[in-house]
Amino acid sequence: MIQDASDFTAKQPLSIPQQIDKYKIEGLMTRGGMSLLYLATHPETQEAIIIKVLLPKYLSEHDVVERFLNEARVIALANHPNIIRLIGSGEWQNGLYIAMEFVKGSSLRKILQHQPYSLKRALDVLLQIAYAVSHLHSHGVVHGDLKPENILITEQGQVKVIDFGIAQLLTDRKKEAPSRFVGTPVYMSPELGLDRHKFSFQSDIYALGIIAYELALGKISHGRLILSLAPRGLQKILHKALQPKPEDRYSDMCDFISDLSTYIKSETFQKDKHGSDYFLEIFEELEQLQGAILSDRAPSWPDSETGIIYLQGLSLSGQYVDCLELGKGKRAIFMAECEKKGASGLVLASMLRASFRAIFSTYKNYPASKIVQDLQERIEKDMFKCAFSFALLLVDFDTGSYEYVQNNYGALLHYAKESGQFSQISSPHRATFQAGDQFFLFGCSSKINFLNLLADQAHEMLSQPSQSQADSILRKARMLPESDIEEKPLCLITLRILNSYGKKLPPLK
Repeated sequence: MIQDASDFTAKQPLSIPQQIDKYKIEGLMTRGGMSLLYLATHPETQEAIIIKVLLPKYLSEHDVVERFLNEARVIALANHPNIIRLIGSGEWQNGLYIAMEFVKGSSLRKILQHQPYSLKRALDVLLQIAYAVSHLHSHGVVHGDLKPENILITEQGQVKVIDFGIAQLLTDRKKEAPSRFVGTPVYMSPELGLDRHKFSFQSDIYALGIIAYELALGKISHGRLILSLAPRGLQKILHKALQPKPEDRYSDMCDFISDLSTYIKSETFQKDKHGSDYFLEIFEELEQLQGAILSDRAPSWPDSETGIIYLQGLSLSGQYVDCLELGKGKRAIFMAECEKKGASGLVLASMLRASFRAIFSTYKNYPASKIVQDLQERIEKDMFKCAFSFALLLVDFDTGSYEYVQNNYGALLHYAKESGQFSQISSPHRATFQAGDQFFLFGCSSKINFLNLLADQAHEMLSQPSQSQADSILRKARMLPESDIEEKPLCLITLRILNSYGKKLPPLK
């Protein structure tokens, strides 16, 4: 049985079901006041999804059940790229559930608390939110709880509006007020504060006006609005969206979008940019450039299967990841991170990339210690004596051997198919491998014990494709209570050995 989240204690942990309907449960994501969110796997597509389950103690409360069922109906209506996608819904042995797409990203609230957007980027995000709200309104749906927590920004910068727990179809004739307080006061329009029946398109527009103000200023307002602080050209739009009386606000989201689009294309928008905006735009461009020195695609090597995934963290970092094919069955995987952060760290990581590739064009033969020695000498000479943490894995399919060197960075785990055991590899290390063996190379400064994480899910994970393994490990790591990987750069590369020639292993030099 699923226990109420309020009953959770360290002595009595929450019982997690193995399956809900046809979906396999991987773990608990979050505990809400009336529901639980589980991470699950779709049995047909093998994609990660989210399962929202209503707590059993609320199954007897008609208004709570109705809102839960209504959420599934609303999401099903809203087929839009900026709105979370419904996978399915229904009953299971312990009650009701809603299955939705799993979104890789962070909430707008978390982003604004850490790093403000440039005005250009802020208005791009605002437009995406506005398009989502406009789509809802075109289907007669009022979201009712628009706020930064309910807006996710994916790793690719796409907006996803979520949480339709109190959304309403204006075509519904049922107007029963909920038995408990719902909504978020800061983002609630004045008329809703007086009468919860008065949901309207204009109440969403009011909430969107507050979000627009927060995006423009780059911080959460906590209900304190001073419109004169907003960009001059945006003030007129905010003033109309935030009128106390709903009839004085925008009558339609199309008008809001039209005014916003006109402002973005105007000379006023360019004049509204301050010095910090130009700096933030450069920062955002650097974030995009950071991907150029990170391997964003698993290499296609004929003798192995690989998967790769990385996170850039909440700010610019000097992270560098590379996968090289050296010929004659030799492969190299290199991960590094500069001690300096920001733009300087990114520049130094780019310099390291050039040095690393130059060295490998000369030293296509082992040992790894020589490669590392030359690399450190170049760092001392050419990179202002800046410290790098790194990990290097060399795999030689001609000899059936691997070599691993690490400097205060990440971990290498080796799964031996013959013994069925995981082992964490120390540095420096050289050993043999066999077909069917798997390697998991983590590049990060997180304190997560990845050996325990892999061991806990070994049986269900080892049969998956390498890329699915990488995705699954990252999702599991995110759910750990001690997880800090959202805040720091991380890279994970999985490597499954398909062929092994098994020749005599040369001595370690």
